[in-house]
Amino acid sequence: MTEPRQVPVDRFLLRTVGRTDVGAQRTQNEDAMYFDDFLGVFLVCDGMGGHASGQVASDIAIRTVVHALKTGDPPVSPGQEPLVAAMRAANAAVYQRSVADPACHGMGTTSVGLRFEENVVHVCHCGDSRAYLLRQGQFHQLTRDHSLRNLYQDRPDLIGTLGPATSNVIIRAIGLDANVEIEHNVMSPEHGDIFLLCCDGLSDLVDDWMVREIMTSGDSLETIADNLIRAANNNGGTDNITVVLTQTFADPLWLPPEYGPPSMY
Repeated sequence: MTEPRQVPVDRFLLRTVGRTDVGAQRTQNEDAMYFDDFLGVFLVCDGMGGHASGQVASDIAIRTVVHALKTGDPPVSPGQEPLVAAMRAANAAVYQRSVADPACHGMGTTSVGLRFEENVVHVCHCGDSRAYLLRQGQFHQLTRDHSLRNLYQDRPDLIGTLGPATSNVIIRAIGLDANVEIEHNVMSPEHGDIFLLCCDGLSDLVDDWMVREIMTSGDSLETIADNLIRAANNNGGTDNITVVLTQTFADPLWLPPEYGPPSMY
């Protein structure tokens, strides 16, 4: 009899569903998304700039990030997180296009992404697209918006100096300047986690408690994604809506008995 195959406990299987919708009041979708369970990379971008240029910005950002992660071009500096490097490459690509093309002047895109690497998840973002986590029924926001409102909370001495702190004013995005800071955090996944990436077309219109209700309904990931889109449209659908749901569960070949079989929400 052969020995059972040893699978390290820091390996997880992933299952992902993505949905994007133009919304109830827009005629063009400026969002973009990408997900690859094998690569372990998940992205949502929300383009800005109006009409075609926002769509151009989010498309360039997604394509540049994916190319950088798959090819290692541009090379990653020692100790640098590859997703951070890829987002910075996307910033350069979007900015260069906005400078070279008058029709795209001033365009940019928010971006939020996950990269799974053995026993950790890298959470990277720029702007107000968000990452959430549902873990054992508890719903948490993993990212903090790069908004003027949050800047004023952190720096009361600046209140009013940059204009009124309305919720839709962001202070950081891909492609607005030649250089950008990407916020990067690391966490450990657990069996049964569900990560949600979304643009503000969802988070501005659907309260967190309602998102949690939909995500803990017991429905399939496909139905959950559809219901999140539907909820945003039912509340006005004033913007494009994009959601990416990724569930982690342990490889059943090594799963300890106390976990039971992998469950799908």
